[in-house]
Formats: sequence, structure tokens, C-alpha cells
Amino acid sequence: PIDPEVWKPENPTAARSKLGLPSRGPVILFGAGSGFKDHHKGGDLLIEALPQIARRLQRLGLDQSTLAVFGQSGKSQSVAEITVRFLGRLNDSQLRSAYSAADVMVVPSRLDNWPSTAVEAQACGCPVVAFSIGGLNDIVSDGETGFLVEPFDTEALAEAVVEILADRSSVQSMRSRARDRARELWDPKQVGLEYLKVLTSVAEERRDARRR
Repeated sequence: PIDPEVWKPENPTAARSKLGLPSRGPVILFGAGSGFKDHHKGGDLLIEALPQIARRLQRLGLDQSTLAVFGQSGKSQSVAEITVRFLGRLNDSQLRSAYSAADVMVVPSRLDNWPSTAVEAQACGCPVVAFSIGGLNDIVSDGETGFLVEPFDTEALAEAVVEILADRSSVQSMRSRARDRARELWDPKQVGLEYLKVLTSVAEERRDARRR
């Protein structure tokens, strides 16, 4: 469970200002404990996808794109005309702002069980694009709260990211659905009720077995 009253959307403009991100242009978000250095988190696969993302965005007339990276510090750099900004390590309040500032959160993990970034992002109303592996299949509702693509296919990853960035009405719908789904599935009260159902069911089965 996560607390939806802690992980909740902020005003995107104010969130960008707080983190020193551009007020205009698409913002793509990626993060891990050590940023790009965590091999299993797949940051290098996202870097591989950036030229494809940039070309697609340019064809759509979308420029001034930013990739914001948390968990790692460093000087800003340009990759395929996309500005990469390093946000360093963020506390929970800053993370909430990062999710709120972004148009899309990318979770390109090679291996993952239950990445908290994908859960927290959706609770903050940020759509998620990820490879269809591990627990991400349960976290992301494909086509509703983001997109799941074939594992390690960087072209498919780029296409999914751009599809979200290119359609503002679709993004707003995904933002709303992501927030609603997070509250439906991961609110502590809801999770507690689901555990209670399982435990009650097991207790009833054992009671009936003893009676037989």
C-alpha cells in the first residue's frame, strides 16, 4: 500500500518551478537509486531510445524536450537534442513534485518485482511507460494508465513515450485514470480489506474442514 494523501498530484507548473525544470516542453522522467548506474533499472535502454524519441517529437513539432533523472547528480547534457537534467537524490516531497512535473514516467527495467516509482508516479497522476516484465504487468494498465511494451524493444519504448506526449487529451485521461486506479488498488484501507478477505476465506475453509 501507499498513502494516496502523501502521493498525490501537485500543480505541474509549480512542481516544475520547484525543481528548476523548464516551464515549456515535454518532460520525461526516469529515476532509480543510482540513476543510470543501476543496470537492472535499464537507464541505458532509455538512453538508446532517446534519438528515436527526439526524431518522432521533431516530426510532430514538439521541441525543448527534457529528460529529468533522479537518483543521480551531474551536469546537464544534451542527448539527441533532448536535454538531460540530473535532479540528484530527492526526498518524498521532491519526488512527488517530480512525478507531478513530468508528462510521462519511464520505467525501462530489465528485471523488477514491484518498482515503487511506477506506483508512486501513477498515484501522482503521471502515466507510466514500461517494459512488460515482472510486477510492472500488474502496476500499469496498458492503454489506460500508460503503456506496456515488448521487453527491451527500445523502438517500441520510444513510440509509446511519444504517443503519450503527442496527445494532450489522452494524457489528461491517463493522468486521471492513473490517480483513480492508484486509490482503488493501493490505498492502505483497500489493501487491508483484500488481506482480510483472504484470511477470512482460509479461516472458513479450515472451520468447514474440521466440521467434516
